[in-house]
Amino acid sequence: MRPLTILFADLAGFTGLSERLGKDIVPVISAYLDLASQAVEAEGGTIDKFIGDAVMAFWGAPRQRGDHAIAGCRAALKICRTLAETGPRDEAGRPLAVRIGLNSGIALVGNIGSATHLNYTAIGDVVNVASRLESANKLYGTSIILGEDVRNAAGTAIVVRELDRIAVYGRAGGIAIFELVGLTEEGQPSWIELYEAGLALYRTRQWRQAESKFEETLAARGDDPPSRRMISLCQSLCKHPPDDGWQPVTVMESK
Repeated sequence: MRPLTILFADLAGFTGLSERLGKDIVPVISAYLDLASQAVEAEGGTIDKFIGDAVMAFWGAPRQRGDHAIAGCRAALKICRTLAETGPRDEAGRPLAVRIGLNSGIALVGNIGSATHLNYTAIGDVVNVASRLESANKLYGTSIILGEDVRNAAGTAIVVRELDRIAVYGRAGGIAIFELVGLTEEGQPSWIELYEAGLALYRTRQWRQAESKFEETLAARGDDPPSRRMISLCQSLCKHPPDDGWQPVTVMESK
């Protein structure tokens, strides 16, 4: 058992793309997996496995390192940015989009498998949550979501926007999740404060005021899927106020 940072990455819309391209998907997926592998390995990570377009990687094994969370964040940003700038394109010439989840915690890592086939891999709750965070990008319209343990471990080296709290089995009150915006050396956008001010108001049932802050965030960015989602939630809560037992925690209905 040792502390790791786990990364899951998946191409957005891959199923539809593969159906449209047929056998021509092979060079596209190969180029994407090359790109993702290079980003992970450049930051000292270990590629665990590929499953279709999905990539699982981790930091902290076989070589232990104290900066595993920061390294994972750097790799995630590299994957997103390189894919947008020089990565493979779809049939219309548009860049592919990726969804990434990162989570840190204690995992069992080693050669695990059957008597005839072993795989050097990591298992445990931290891995399961990382996979859920990757999927959560669909709900929030984001590219990279971090668990709160990654955010805390990476500290001031990264710029994040707290998105929400989501329900996780075994964690009372859920966990805070964060969008990875960039590295601290790149600067912090002013719109992050607007969104997080709206989130604080939302959590204290001040939904009209929260909606106003999310509208400001939307205006500042031009478009912002998490703000659009929160505006819709605030409007719904104003129309149909919940009882006193309401908790500002999102339950994801599907993986």
